[in-house]
Amino acid sequence: MASVSMELPWMEMAGELPSFEMEEDEEDQARRSRRRERTTSWWTRREDEMKTLLEDELRNPPIGGEEEEEEEEEDIVDEEEADLDTMRMYRRGWEQSFGGSYGSFQDKSTLICSLSLSSLLASLGPMRYTEGAIPEDASCESAVQIFSVQVTNLKDGLKWPLHVYGHVAIRDLLDHNRNLLFERKRDNCQILTRQDSYLLLTGPSRAAVIVDPVAFEVDLKVKGKRESEDKVLSLKYFQHSSVTSYERHVPMIRRCCPSKRSMLEVKFAVLYQAVEATVVSTKVVRGSWMDHYRGRVVCRTASASKEDIVLLDSRDGSMPVNSDGAIELSRRVVSVEISGRLIFRVVALRVNDKMGGAASRVNDKMGVIAEDSAIFTPMVGGKSKRTCDLGFCEVEITVAWSLFSTLQDLRLHNIL
Repeated sequence: MASVSMELPWMEMAGELPSFEMEEDEEDQARRSRRRERTTSWWTRREDEMKTLLEDELRNPPIGGEEEEEEEEEDIVDEEEADLDTMRMYRRGWEQSFGGSYGSFQDKSTLICSLSLSSLLASLGPMRYTEGAIPEDASCESAVQIFSVQVTNLKDGLKWPLHVYGHVAIRDLLDHNRNLLFERKRDNCQILTRQDSYLLLTGPSRAAVIVDPVAFEVDLKVKGKRESEDKVLSLKYFQHSSVTSYERHVPMIRRCCPSKRSMLEVKFAVLYQAVEATVVSTKVVRGSWMDHYRGRVVCRTASASKEDIVLLDSRDGSMPVNSDGAIELSRRVVSVEISGRLIFRVVALRVNDKMGGAASRVNDKMGVIAEDSAIFTPMVGGKSKRTCDLGFCEVEITVAWSLFSTLQDLRLHNIL
């Protein structure tokens, strides 16, 4: 079959990206200012409480005998023990500050969407204001877009391949619960290799806003022959709070988290005045996907045109297509600037060509059978559709759009 190759939209946009500054009238600016002032003052009180609690923990450790104190001082030298102590203090601080309003520390983010869709879509948790009345406080917000999480620099006896399980999550102002980016149980590990050491992300379940600091939480383990032989791969907690306005290209943030046995790199960006985009459907509407073709579905924002958001990579397996033509994506929710563009790309490749993983670039032509792109213009609500024509089939992509409303979410928990 002849190869089908399309011109990539983000290549055409070089040098002519739109400005992502959104004009607002005086009333909009005043409303946003009041909302930010209220949410920020509430968050500051909570953060001060958590900070005070952590400082007290450090100044006043639990009372014990001299022998116990000496053992604790020796243990803290170990990097793994230090990470564990940090996570314990972080958890105690979270429970003191947010537990009364947001439930258990392990609870997952469960914000209710306003749509009356099927149980499948309702379980996703985003799309709060896609349809129906939009509250007065709803608006664009600065949002965090996570691109990849990679494991590198193995040490302390670890060798490739690794069988990894655990979770990576982000927490934000909307409900402070775990918004999972990656989650695997011990009996369903992901195998990481030297050639492909990126985690297969499945989240977030909804867009994460950064009106105030967001918290990243990492708890990953390496599976051994027996559970008693499992080892901690990475146990980390860190925050990100900076929001920088920009006109053309969003700055990429690489947060490196060193630990006793590895280095974890989290790559993300903060998008200014963004909306939430949820892929509610990716479906073959003409033709059929060949069993011997694997697939890759990615998207990009115009301001971060060199970084893929990988929604699906079947790697060395066939494309996960249901009997009705629906393609099962690994990730569905992304963020995009309201004044920008969201660009999807669907690629068909030969099964035995190894281009998988987040490390592979969209301009890598090795093994490509066919590809096509579709450009979406962001909206504040509703849904839109575009089609990618791969020659042997057409894939229709449906995106639902939604604004954010931080004040209403706080009221749901009787905070305001």
